[in-house]
Formats: sequence, C-alpha cells, structure tokens
Amino acid sequence: MLRLLPWLLLGAVAAALGGPITAPAKTAPVPPARAHYLVTVADDFVVEVYHNGQRVPDSRRHLLLEQFGATVERIDLEVRPGDWLVFNVVNNRLRWGGASYFAVAGCFARDEFGFVSRPGTGAWSACDRHGDVDRFISDRGYGRDRPARAILRPWGEGDGHMRAFAGAGWKGAPVWGEAPNTWIKLIVD
Repeated sequence: MLRLLPWLLLGAVAAALGGPITAPAKTAPVPPARAHYLVTVADDFVVEVYHNGQRVPDSRRHLLLEQFGATVERIDLEVRPGDWLVFNVVNNRLRWGGASYFAVAGCFARDEFGFVSRPGTGAWSACDRHGDVDRFISDRGYGRDRPARAILRPWGEGDGHMRAFAGAGWKGAPVWGEAPNTWIKLIVD
C-alpha cells in the first residue's frame, strides 16, 4: 500500500486540477550549428542580408574594413542545417576594370569553418531578376536551378582579405550572379 501512495497522491492532484498529469512534450532536437558568425568580403558591398527569409538587423553586422569601397563584414548569426541565407551584393562595373568579388565563410572561430562560398556545389544560387527577388528571399528552394557562378574578373585582393579576417585556412571561392546588382543564396544542408 505504501508503494501506491505516491501514485494515489498524483492521481488526486490530477483530479483536483481537472485532468491527467502527463510528461512534458518532447521537442525536436536542435541540429548542431554550422556557423556562429559569418565573414563576408565584397567588391563593392553587401546591401542586405537575410536569414530564413528575414532581414538580418544592422546591429548584427559589423564593418571590419572598407578599402576604396570594397568591404569586409562580420555578421553575428547562428546558422544551422536547413537554414538559408540571401545576400544582396552590388558592384560598380566601371571600377577596377569591371572586377567584382563576393565570398563568405561560415565560422565557428578563426580558421574553423562550417562552410565557405564555392560555385558549382549546388548550395549556392543567384537571382538577377528584380521581379523574383521577394520569392527568392522568402522561399528556401526557389531559384535553386540558377547556380551562382565563378567570377570572371575577381577583385585581386578579395582572397587575401578572406584569409586575413576568416583565417589562413579559408579555401573557398568568390561567387556572383549575372548582373551588377545580384542576390546570392546559400542553402545550408
């Protein structure tokens, strides 16, 4: 009888509260992070950043370097599998003989990468049609059939800045779309 006493008490409490006492619902496990922050290098610059369809607040973006209009940023953002990032990047094709550059490193710490930009992997796509931009930002899979491309004339100092700010072990490559004002998407798997 003493063994049943705790169960009887729980039953009485449950009845008094109007229903059975149940174990807390199990929540789905949170996938491990793929990055704690991002480093971007752009020639000329990143206008906006979106995470899962939502604009990243300016308070999370930190300008690390501005060199003749080209920029390096750190973006404090936890990125997990299933997330998607969209970057609106622009380039003045009249500067530097038409050179452009956009690269990203998803970092845990300096020289610890969860992902890097690289054309041809299937994870990076581009949108150059202004009428498609809203859907490209808000719909994770939209535009995946338009891969980001390698840059024909990359800014010569871009890779050096990626290694200086993300880490010497950065082995990514810059990506771009077709237009001087383009949106680049990464789907994180």
